[in-house]
Amino acid sequence: MFAKKVLYGLVVMVVVVALTVGGLTVARAGGPGNAQPAAAATAQQPAERSITAVGTGKVTGKPDIARVTVGVETQAPSLQTAVDENKAKMSGLLDTLKKLGLADKDIRTSNYSVYTERVSSSTPGAEASANQMIYHVTNQVEVTVRDVNQIGDVLDKAVAAGANNIYGVNFSVEDTAKLEADARAKAVADAKARAESLAQLNDVQLGEVLTVSEVVGGAMPIYRDAMGLGGGGSTPVQPGELEMSFSVQITYAVK
Repeated sequence: MFAKKVLYGLVVMVVVVALTVGGLTVARAGGPGNAQPAAAATAQQPAERSITAVGTGKVTGKPDIARVTVGVETQAPSLQTAVDENKAKMSGLLDTLKKLGLADKDIRTSNYSVYTERVSSSTPGAEASANQMIYHVTNQVEVTVRDVNQIGDVLDKAVAAGANNIYGVNFSVEDTAKLEADARAKAVADAKARAESLAQLNDVQLGEVLTVSEVVGGAMPIYRDAMGLGGGGSTPVQPGELEMSFSVQITYAVK
């Protein structure tokens, strides 16, 4: 009687388990220990074939803005004398620059410095005193000239006004958006042409664009092919020509 009850209990447990599974049946030879993950049963899709090419576009433009640093350096045995002389000459220089039509926003102080120099007995014209000092005072401004044809005249007038520090003349295009857009369009066209050539060499066809990325540092202004300003007796200055380079990397699908 006890054996029949045990057998009946086992049958009930099997029925309950079957109901819990809810009709889901997984059959594997060798038992559940050999079951494989469901993901492994799914066939892997082959990676999409592609061609990647880097294209470069270059355009040129004429500089329309110039920048130059001009200044005054004075020296004297007295610091106050050197400062006063520098102030007077620098005021005259600034007045001259403004009379040339340069706006206040285009004249910016870039350096003001004071340093001393000990005069030795071997210095020509110097006294033998070991304590003799010469004070140097320098005041410089960065000037933006928005008409490159005026830069020669600006330099001449600055020197006439007392400027004895002039350096860093450089030219650029104030708004490079148009040049960059043209260079970018050429870079995309160049990348596509290169990709098509690669596809033809490998007997395949280009598909849709998968990725596009700008090559960091691709847009670079380069000066070349100097061109004289001409005109008048001003200091001859050559602004040259601006070349803008832009690079992109494009990946195409392969049909």
